[in-house]
Amino acid sequence: MRELLLYGLEQGETRDYMETLLLSGAKTMAEIEKVKELATNAGFHSFRVASYNGEKPNFAKAINV
Repeated sequence: MRELLLYGLEQGETRDYMETLLLSGAKTMAEIEKVKELATNAGFHSFRVASYNGEKPNFAKAINV
């Protein structure tokens, strides 16, 4: 079962590795858009949407690209 994740940077933050997970478990883009709106009003920016299908992470593959 695919779920959507939403990440964003806090106000004043510019380093990508400092992303905050704002939402997990979303099923639709409408849910993502609602949280993006709320987060924008709270000062978050530079949003990123990712999906997760329940698979185990493969760290070796991520490092050895």
